[in-house]
Amino acid sequence: MRRDSKICVAIAPTTASELATRLDEAMATEPGFIEIRFDAVEPSELSAAVEKALEFAARCRLIATFRPEAEGGFRQISDTERKAFWRDLPSGFWGCDVESDAVSWVGHPNKIVSRHDFNGVPADVDRLFDELSDTGPQAVKLAVMPRDTVTALPVWKTLLRASEREGEAIVIAMGDAGKWTRILAPSRGALLTYASLDGNGATASGQVTADEMRELYRVDEIDAKTRIYGVIGDPIGQSLSPYIHDPLFQKAGLNAVFLPFLVKDLRGFIEKFVRPQTQEAGLSFGGLSVTMPHKLAIIELLDELDESARKAGAVNTVKVDDGKLVGLNTDADGFLEPLKRRVQDLKGVKVAIFGSGGAARACLSALAETGAEITVFARNMPAAESLQPDLKYAVADLRYGNDLSGFDIIVNATPIGMRGEFENASPVPEAKFSEGQIVYDLVTKATDTPLLASARKAGARVIPGIEMLISQGLRQFEIWTGQHGDEQLVRESLAKKMRR
Repeated sequence: MRRDSKICVAIAPTTASELATRLDEAMATEPGFIEIRFDAVEPSELSAAVEKALEFAARCRLIATFRPEAEGGFRQISDTERKAFWRDLPSGFWGCDVESDAVSWVGHPNKIVSRHDFNGVPADVDRLFDELSDTGPQAVKLAVMPRDTVTALPVWKTLLRASEREGEAIVIAMGDAGKWTRILAPSRGALLTYASLDGNGATASGQVTADEMRELYRVDEIDAKTRIYGVIGDPIGQSLSPYIHDPLFQKAGLNAVFLPFLVKDLRGFIEKFVRPQTQEAGLSFGGLSVTMPHKLAIIELLDELDESARKAGAVNTVKVDDGKLVGLNTDADGFLEPLKRRVQDLKGVKVAIFGSGGAARACLSALAETGAEITVFARNMPAAESLQPDLKYAVADLRYGNDLSGFDIIVNATPIGMRGEFENASPVPEAKFSEGQIVYDLVTKATDTPLLASARKAGARVIPGIEMLISQGLRQFEIWTGQHGDEQLVRESLAKKMRR
């Protein structure tokens, strides 16, 4: 147990014996607090679970929670049952997390009065915070569900202003849109931030594991001067970029953190979070990694483009340089490096590229001077024809692209195979591959995409998207810091993530 840590591990056991096991596991992560969700405990086990928890109370700060289903609890709980629980709860717990309608039932001095909104962000967050503060708690907790990073800004501002009020604050934006608030809130005065024991044990949407909070993001070391970097996209939950950059920042001894940001409102994010002259979040950004669907749209929001971005016609990297936002592109070099490890001379090599977006544009840019013979397969033929007007390449309809026998290299530059709606799909489901071919899928995930699985089964050589991710990420780190990144460290970090 670390008294200086603001990480609170939340556990939701169903029995007294499971509670003991989970408490042992939680304490091994050295948190500052442990929250026990007694609403997850079977009613017949509730009394025994409370008694078992007290055996640990002298060794860690325990927070008791007994939340009804309407407030995000694990089961329906009557008011009579809630009153009895809080009335009979022993005094050995450090604190109690109680809903605003039940404050009067709790005699414990360390009350965390909480309000949850699972449908969005309340219209007047400040007023709500003040109303909860008027109940006289040790801390006020607000948990909301924003649709993207920008809509989380009001609750974040409430946290920034909470230091002006008496009492502690816990402010959480849930889901992928709010992970950044969980990681940064302690550095802005929050009493604590919640974490899960593992990826399957989250008690609320968007929770980060305790190990990642401490080891990857170094939550307890972040302060107001920490330089912020991040990856922006929609969706963003699958991004592996933090597992590249955060270990590199740590090894370099830099006061910096790399975070995932779910961004739907791109202009709002750039103006309210990133641009120094207009930002409202109080964060100091050093740079961004840009992924789908923003690689083209972000161009008009930047101050400058370097040659790599102009040549690629897309931006995957932003550097904040003396107040200016400069767009660059590391996708082209990142794409080419793993390919050239397999084929040093691409002159005359026949390449098929699936897709007509920013990723396909980067592939064309990378291959422009190699002498490769390129065909772009796409559903949107006009978009494919306009990807690189100055480059000679053929265009074909993706719907008729299953006969790939004439190509040496096949590249998937579409999101098909990525987690979500098309996770189990292939851009060419009926395609047949051969041992002599190279199949390169730019989708990054821990396991083979359907396309790679099919190619591997046929004996083709495969290049997973992780290879491009590593290559372009190391170049991004160099752009932002002027330092060369440790590739082996990155590979070990990603391997550890994938094992989890």
